Amino acid sequence: MPAVKAARPNEIFTPEEWKALTRVSRWHGLWLSIHAWLMVALVTGGTALLWQWHWLAGLIATPLALVLVGGRQLGLSILMHEGAHGLLHPKRKTNNFLGQWITGSATGSDLHSYRAII
Repeated sequence: MPAVKAARPNEIFTPEEWKALTRVSRWHGLWLSIHAWLMVALVTGGTALLWQWHWLAGLIATPLALVLVGGRQLGLSILMHEGAHGLLHPKRKTNNFLGQWITGSATGSDLHSYRAII
């Protein structure tokens, strides 16, 4: 039994405010996807450069790089989940492309198979 009663949005927000809060952005999902891939590229590229500079620097940087890249893979999986709900982009075709190829492919996931089980 929940300790707190769930709030009803229609008691807190006007219909216009609720519509503005729940609107799917054209750019936010795309930006988050690009940001995640940029972070992966920068971290892996930087770690590779450190390995070339000195083996000890590369050895020290590698565990941190694994944590950061793993975190971005998790972020991309979360974005694929949002794409399965149609929340990455308001246009369905763009949403499905982002969810399948830009975010889902990072972890070997398939948006359409995932969508069937949620």
